[in-house]
Amino acid sequence: PGMWDRTITISSAGKTFSMTGWQVGWAVGPEHLISPIHQLMPYVQFCASTVMQEALARTLSKADDVYLGYENYYQYLMQKYKRKRDLLGNALNASGFAIPDYDITPGGGFFIFARIGKSIRNVLPRERINVENKSAPGGIARMDWALCQWMAEEKGILCIPASPFFSKKSAEAGVSDEFVRIAFCKSDETIEKAAERLLNLVTSSSGSSTDGNSVDSNDYPVEVNA
Repeated sequence: PGMWDRTITISSAGKTFSMTGWQVGWAVGPEHLISPIHQLMPYVQFCASTVMQEALARTLSKADDVYLGYENYYQYLMQKYKRKRDLLGNALNASGFAIPDYDITPGGGFFIFARIGKSIRNVLPRERINVENKSAPGGIARMDWALCQWMAEEKGILCIPASPFFSKKSAEAGVSDEFVRIAFCKSDETIEKAAERLLNLVTSSSGSSTDGNSVDSNDYPVEVNA
């Protein structure tokens, strides 16, 4: 109750219509919250392309029409991403990661924040954890960073460490150690290939750095990050 009075809904053409670079978006909410945004915007972003504004105006009106067998474009987009999310999520679960229960957890966006399970921790070579890495928060590759680097270099799977999404203090305290972020805004072919490699993480690894399962130099990593 009362959420309208304290909620701002923000979206953009780039995200909603997969038009990266359009740089046109919108915010919807009660006047007392939107007015300060109006005052701020001229100092943050102004002179949005007239062509892009016109294109978005035409697109928004058409998006409510029936689209590819769905009630409207938004229903199509939601179902498409839910299917991709579940395809990747099932593979993550089966390979030893834990993912949110989307029946009770908000599932907006196209990322899965997955918890690193015990079986995954067991196959990560110990010598990769807590080693110097200038790119990592605090200059040390903790569990999340070490796992993502190992999967990219040895298994051909690209994810993002969780630590950059936490404060430096929290990351160095280990709060983000057990999480990675994975994107599912990819083609079905890419997700299926990533799922196959995820399922092979535990079964093909012995937990040592000489597991003999390094990715061939001609086999490019499957990018499931964004």
